[in-house]
Formats: sequence, structure tokens, C-alpha cells
Amino acid sequence: MNSPVLVATIVASRGNRGEVAAVCVGGPPERLLSLEEVFLGGGEGALERVPLLRNWVHKGRWILQFPAVESMSQAKELVGRHIFLEEAELPALQEDRFYTFHLVGAKVLHRDGRELGKVKDSQTGQAHDFLVVERSDGVEALVPLVRAIVLEIDTRAGKIIVDPPAGLLEGEAEEVR
Repeated sequence: MNSPVLVATIVASRGNRGEVAAVCVGGPPERLLSLEEVFLGGGEGALERVPLLRNWVHKGRWILQFPAVESMSQAKELVGRHIFLEEAELPALQEDRFYTFHLVGAKVLHRDGRELGKVKDSQTGQAHDFLVVERSDGVEALVPLVRAIVLEIDTRAGKIIVDPPAGLLEGEAEEVR
């Protein structure tokens, strides 16, 4: 496998036929429903390619059934394992959407050109997602991934242009009135 990309983590067994429930990272589980196989990791050894018997979405979680897992006790053994895809197998995203691995390491630049930090990760929020940015002073900051703050994302150049509120990325005290 060339470039494994984490797409979900198995969080629970479900039902008595060996199904598992997984929480997806980087988007809704509906985007993965056309998959016929995945890579399973986090257990002993390397990633293993595993076929899917069935998969569907229930209450926001991705439900998977593997042919070799036939009982609740077998399914419980998979809890905590991660599901990966090769980068080439990832579903295409809309024009203004990005996978986290495309953003990690990107320089975060103020709209005036000053470097403010680098992207370490992303987090899913209730209203919108956040970029986890390691500021130039080593402190982490959560930058709301909204158009009013994130002005441009250029994954090829590895840069993100932002117009943050005072104090978010520069360590300044924010004025409260």
C-alpha cells in the first residue's frame, strides 16, 4: 500500500451478526458506501485488505459487515482498529473541500504575508471544522474553517491565507468591549 489514509475508526460492535460501527474522519460516511473492500489496521502487524460483505449508515455512523466476522464477540475484538484506504481510492471531494492530509504541514500566512504557523491537524466542530495550527511560538490554536477567516487554501503550494481575529494566531490579547 503506497499511501494509507485513515478514513474511520471502529468504535463498537453492533447487532449479533458481527457488524461494527465506525466513526468517519474527514467527511460523512455516506461518501464511502460504494466501497467493496478496505484496509484494516491497528491490530497485530501490517494493514490487511479486507472485503466488505455489506456497509450502510445508521445514525451518523458507518456500519460495516466483514465476511469473516460472524458474531458479536468477534466484532468486539475489532473495536479500536482503524480503517484505511489508498489515496487513489478516496472519493472525490467538492471543489472547496479537502482531506486533512492535504492540509497538514501547510504554512498558515496572514493576508499581509506574515507566517503565523503550520497546520498540524483538523477537528470537526458542531457548526464548522477547525484547523489545528501550531503557532510560531509553539502554542496550538484552533482556527475556524470559515470563509471570513480562511481566505485561500492552496494545497499545491502548501499554504493557507487567513485573516484571523486579533489574538488567535499572534498571541495578542483580544480587546473585549
